[in-house]
Amino acid sequence: MEKRVTGIYFAVLIIGMIYAVFAANSFRNNIYARAEDKEVAIWNDQMEMTQEEGVYYYRRILPSQNISEKVILYNTVHMYLDVFIDGNKVYELTGEKDRAVKTVGFCWNVISLAEDDAGKEIVFQVTPVYSGGKPNGNFYFGTYSEIEHTILSERLVRIIVSGMIALAGIVMLLYGIFVVKKEHDAETIIQFSIFAVMLGIWAVIETQVPDLIFPCNIVMVFLSHLTLMIMPLPFMLFLRHMYHNGNHKLWSLCCYINCVVIAVRVFLQVFGIYDFKETLILTHIYIVLFVLVIVAMTIHEIAVNETDRMFKINSVCVLIILVSTVLELLFYRISDKSTPFGSIGFLFYIVVMGIVNVRRYRELMEQARESELYRKLAFTDELTGLANRTAFKEDLEMRVEPDKSDGEEKILPTVVYMFDLNDLKKCNDNYGHDYGDKYIKMAAGVLKKLFAQEGKCYRIGGDEFCAWAPYTSLDAINEKLQMLEHEVKELNKEKFVVEVSVSTGYAVYQENMDGGGLYSTMKRADAMMYEHKQEFKKRKSDKL
Repeated sequence: MEKRVTGIYFAVLIIGMIYAVFAANSFRNNIYARAEDKEVAIWNDQMEMTQEEGVYYYRRILPSQNISEKVILYNTVHMYLDVFIDGNKVYELTGEKDRAVKTVGFCWNVISLAEDDAGKEIVFQVTPVYSGGKPNGNFYFGTYSEIEHTILSERLVRIIVSGMIALAGIVMLLYGIFVVKKEHDAETIIQFSIFAVMLGIWAVIETQVPDLIFPCNIVMVFLSHLTLMIMPLPFMLFLRHMYHNGNHKLWSLCCYINCVVIAVRVFLQVFGIYDFKETLILTHIYIVLFVLVIVAMTIHEIAVNETDRMFKINSVCVLIILVSTVLELLFYRISDKSTPFGSIGFLFYIVVMGIVNVRRYRELMEQARESELYRKLAFTDELTGLANRTAFKEDLEMRVEPDKSDGEEKILPTVVYMFDLNDLKKCNDNYGHDYGDKYIKMAAGVLKKLFAQEGKCYRIGGDEFCAWAPYTSLDAINEKLQMLEHEVKELNKEKFVVEVSVSTGYAVYQENMDGGGLYSTMKRADAMMYEHKQEFKKRKSDKL
């Protein structure tokens, strides 16, 4: 389910952004303005407001002096704007008629003032793009640089907090991809980091500071809506792993409902039926449903199961988010000013849960490394570093593949080799076991090199080695044995205390002969090796 849902929200995000870029290039906002002087600033005064048939008018008399090289900066959100000075239109913000995208987006409108405008009446005619909309922007008067500085100062904390949320998400995402990689539950931390990145991007856009850099850019509007409506998906995919009932159908149902909401909103936007702003209520309804599901699952978890440390930490962090969000709403209702309380609450949640998840995955990776180490010790011969008898038995069982005709498993064409070191006992008796161990390691190095390209070699006893390789032809077998003979001759040039000598045997798997599978093949190879060893002893005896 996770892979399907993840694929859906990434596909929607990509499609939505492609369409946003297309919309930005295809549907131009019409902006007419007198020549702007970029050395402008800020004024935040109350204007006289009247309303007629859904159109809002803001009026005031401009100062009678010192307005040259000054501007008025007014922020509109989904609003058309006409500005008049002494009855003459000096600025206009509208959209193209009959275009698929209705809104003109977020825009900081710069009204440049001239010296002869002093003492005249300025009128801002604001028309909401959508019915029921109401302008709530502030009017800044001064030089452009001072206005920019003031706006950035007002929103600095929110920008920093939003940027830290996105940065924390990016760091965790990189950690999940490049450190955790394919370890157990690696997708959990990746889902959480994607949620954090999307939340950070959305929060940055909501500060409206990017609109100073890209004014009237529809991409910002689309990105804000896309991140908001996709954000719950990765968060829910992450959150459900903390619950014992994480596979409950209610989690999956909630995810698929979100996918349907996303699909409906994108469809209505792309085909010009309703803008994202007009269908925002669908995402708000889903978020309420999302919260109710989490509450229900949390109550069930507490009532039925024993809660663990991770669950308790998450519950405390969620409570902090709720408290910070309520404080932000209360402060906004009292003072009509936005605060960063909600974003700080989310930043606290992301940092704490990020640290907890990173620690958890470090523990999991340490456990995996220890498990792999124990497995390696269990399947590796300590003296030679070759695989041992246990590994040999396991690997032989894997030399099968389904038959194309009937689907039954068939043993792949395989040749099994058996090797035995000659005169190892003599080496141990006359020179000690240290030299005997050296003899074994020298031979093991040769055999390992011999099967480095294909197959595998094992030490299955004191001086016994076994190997297998894919069977291609008898010529290939003879070539490998000749290579072994050559390598042994090279070893003997070093004048070891005894002559290095290896008795060999091999057998090719044949279905009609090897009823016991490759173990029967191994026995036939062992019989050939034993014959060669006896021949070696006989030759040596004849020389004496």
